[in-house]
Amino acid sequence: MDRVRNGVSIGASETRPAKAPLPPGVRAILWLDGVLLLAAALALAGMSPALGKGASAWTWIALGGSILTAGLAALSAFELSNPGASRAWLWLPVPVLLLWVGASGLGCLNLPQGTGVWGDTLAEAGKCLGFLLAVSAPLLALILFMLWRSAPVVRARALGMGALASAAAGASLLALVHPHDTAVLDLAAHGIALAIVLAISASAALFQPRT
Repeated sequence: MDRVRNGVSIGASETRPAKAPLPPGVRAILWLDGVLLLAAALALAGMSPALGKGASAWTWIALGGSILTAGLAALSAFELSNPGASRAWLWLPVPVLLLWVGASGLGCLNLPQGTGVWGDTLAEAGKCLGFLLAVSAPLLALILFMLWRSAPVVRARALGMGALASAAAGASLLALVHPHDTAVLDLAAHGIALAIVLAISASAALFQPRT
């Protein structure tokens, strides 16, 4: 029912204050819950974590880096989606991103010559790429939905952080269900997956409505 204020009719919907979005930290945790649900779905599908399988220390260091990258990049994305947010939030996941990339590269360089490591053929690297894209896509869709729920237009830098979080989470899930030392082709598959996810996020930034 409409009310009249100063001679002007005001609808009931117009008198309600806009609902404030959840704090960035809470939204990041909710998104990480989505990652855990996806991990549970993989386990139910027969792809349970295989932490006891043999892999070098570099693999586990890279896993720690990718998990931290996913969490901190998600927090950065939600912080950057707030009006007037500082660009300094872009630097939040950088140290752990370097840890993830550095440990992956060093693990690849330290592989013994002639060792038949998973991901050292095009077919195996292609399977890794397919898995990374299959798990990163729904996580990217979820974080983009959550970002747009808080604001109809989100800065490209926030969408980029969301893409980084999704790619890192996908790499973490792959390492959990199939831990192995990273070969050159497998490392390239991770890079391609990250580039594709970032490209999708960039496309989303271009096609969102302008204010």
